[in-house]
Amino acid sequence: MFVLKLFSRAFAAVVALALAYLAAALLLGAFPVNRDFQPTPGGIEVFVCSNGVHTDFVLPVKTAEVVWSAIFLPRHYPVDVTGFDHVGIGWGNLDFYRSTPRWSDFRIGTALHAVLGLGPSALHVQYRPAPGPVERCGRLAVSAVQYRALANYIAAAMAGPEPSAPGYGTTDLFYPARGHFSLFESCNVWVGQGLQAAGLPTGLWTPFAFQVLSHF
Repeated sequence: MFVLKLFSRAFAAVVALALAYLAAALLLGAFPVNRDFQPTPGGIEVFVCSNGVHTDFVLPVKTAEVVWSAIFLPRHYPVDVTGFDHVGIGWGNLDFYRSTPRWSDFRIGTALHAVLGLGPSALHVQYRPAPGPVERCGRLAVSAVQYRALANYIAAAMAGPEPSAPGYGTTDLFYPARGHFSLFESCNVWVGQGLQAAGLPTGLWTPFAFQVLSHF
């Protein structure tokens, strides 16, 4: 009987914590940051794209402010990626990234390992075309100053110039990254913090993908 009561209380505590997390996420994610943002006519196009759960920045490979191919060297990739005009950049837990190429590969043990902050982090970098009409993306036209701030934020997450693991295909790789993935520092929070740092619209805290795009 005592064990049953203990289990019931533990279960109730877990449910309460989960509900508190969800409520905080929905509230803070809806609270807008950088509400005074105005698009820059003729500015640099910045995309944030989502697969429904995870968000990435999608940026032009070459601008006057930064040339990503000088940072994520094309020679590291198994195929010639110099023909692509955009690069997708996301951040997360390396083990979760590599073991979950599709959401059908999701495993609770791998997820728990990630949210507990265990294992190294990585930047997932893919050379790719500009987002197409069927992709779930938000677009912003930003100033040179805003774009440099975003580029500096991404560069600050890099922990080394050499890839740390192969990607899912031939046009993407994983690079070592700073920080540790957790319930409070997720891939979507990382994207939201980058938007904040660049003075671009987002939510105060964005653990869910839809919260990032809802402010575009």
